[in-house]
Amino acid sequence: MRIAFVGTGGIARRHAEGLAKREDVTFVGTYDVDAKRAQAFAAQYGGTPYDDLAEMLDQAKPDAVWVCLPPFAHGEAELALLERRIPFLVEKPVSNSLETARRILEEVERSGTLVAAGYMNRYRRSVNRARELLAEDPAVLLHGGWLVGMPGVYWWRVKKLSGGQIVEQTTHTFDLARYLVGEPVLVYARGAKGFIQGVPEYDVEDASVVAVEFASGAVGSLMSSCANQSGGAGVHLTIVARGHVAIFRGWEHSVVIHKSRIEQEQITGEPNIFEIEDDAFLAAVEANDPSKVRSLYADACKTLAFCLAANESLETGEPVQVPAV
Repeated sequence: MRIAFVGTGGIARRHAEGLAKREDVTFVGTYDVDAKRAQAFAAQYGGTPYDDLAEMLDQAKPDAVWVCLPPFAHGEAELALLERRIPFLVEKPVSNSLETARRILEEVERSGTLVAAGYMNRYRRSVNRARELLAEDPAVLLHGGWLVGMPGVYWWRVKKLSGGQIVEQTTHTFDLARYLVGEPVLVYARGAKGFIQGVPEYDVEDASVVAVEFASGAVGSLMSSCANQSGGAGVHLTIVARGHVAIFRGWEHSVVIHKSRIEQEQITGEPNIFEIEDDAFLAAVEANDPSKVRSLYADACKTLAFCLAANESLETGEPVQVPAV
């Protein structure tokens, strides 16, 4: 399998580390707006660095591509790949603009190209065990949060570039809410600002809370915060059903599923989840079988719509219906 990367920052390297272990994969090209970063990536993993995207696609002729771009940079790369019908995996969020995502989705559907989205938690054993139980015992209540420090990249703290923490980080938990509970129909969000001082260009919320109503009738709350620097809060998600309570902890989403006062099931989260996700994507490409992918582009657009509806509620102070995609 001939593979290439569009964007060669930190998340690209998380994928590349696992892909480099495979004997059936050859790195053939890298493209990044930062030419030195693309060169360094190619020097470590292989392939040719390019300073022109179309040239890379036409000369390197990859069988599959990883698109690892900041939220504001999506559009051109995806459309170039779809024009050539090259399968790709695009990292979350698929954009910070629903208009851009819809335009890409139209081309995905028109071309019939296999496009996966990087919601890697859908591949976890813990998550899918909970989903199996919740299919028979539906969720009543969901409560989760992404409570971490601020990432160092400059664009993250500028809301027009990143979409804010909900779109760029807590999107993972928003996506799991959809995957485990079902489609959201209404959100109401409130945010806090003014606690973080002295950070240039910073204009995202220090914290937010989003109340959610799901189509099933279940309700939930999703919290985000980049204010705490102690590392003591982290990632968590609790789902309550009539017969089960699933409590996920940490980035790896280890879970304890309570079945009664004396019976519980524990599953430790996988540390190599990007490898598992990438294995599934490559298997789907090789077999031309989208069913092997747990998060296709169309589904990821629904998670984006959910996150952007929460942002709209933050801005207006009013409940917002989650739009259809």
